[in-house]
Amino acid sequence: MANISFGERLRRARIRNAMIQAELGEKVGVTGAAVSHWETGRVVPTKAQKDKLKNILGGWAEEKQQEGKNNADSDIGPSPFAAWLTKTRLEKKLSVAEVADAAGLSAAALYNIEAGRITNPRSETVRKLELALGTKLEEEVKKEIRDEATIEGFGELLDFDPHENNDLPSVAGIYVLYDISERPVYVGQASDIKRRIREHRDKFWFKSPIVHTAAYVKVEEKDLRERVETLLIRFLKSNAVINQRNVDR
Repeated sequence: MANISFGERLRRARIRNAMIQAELGEKVGVTGAAVSHWETGRVVPTKAQKDKLKNILGGWAEEKQQEGKNNADSDIGPSPFAAWLTKTRLEKKLSVAEVADAAGLSAAALYNIEAGRITNPRSETVRKLELALGTKLEEEVKKEIRDEATIEGFGELLDFDPHENNDLPSVAGIYVLYDISERPVYVGQASDIKRRIREHRDKFWFKSPIVHTAAYVKVEEKDLRERVETLLIRFLKSNAVINQRNVDR
């Protein structure tokens, strides 16, 4: 397994501690932009700044990957939304099942968010969780999530639960289905993703762990959707184990 860079370990540690870049920067004595530069590798903090980071975030900087670790979650970094959800839920002393019930979602969907499998839920899901927790997601966190998920020239890559009726996006776009180990198993396009996902449910393979999570990007133009879909399928080759050609239209 490849070593995780200093910047990525810093980002993960910051998110695990439920801090935005500006908040961590204030504690270290720099700007939020400086923290962003550290995380992207554009700038390296000084030894004194690294010592401050260790004191604030713990001894994360010296941590090494466990060799031979074979865990489906080992490569999944924390997401800003997951950190906010877990921190807020624990502060209010609520279980995953209690929050899921109040939000009208499945407990599995919340586990996927907190585990990092779903990193950028749809706005409807975010609103449901905000209402269930009685707490608004900070604008700085929303911006960080959008910045990480935005594909230049297309828009925001959004996660959804393909097994949750209330979480299916009724928009035109490109979508990818992932198995429980985060491997893409199906790439598709549709004028109405919600309708297409419901059609998939009749297939024998559409069940967890084969289909566990999903993501999509909104693309209105049919010709562009078809070209991007074909390109992605060709890139994935045999990794897209279910849809390897333009089929199932």
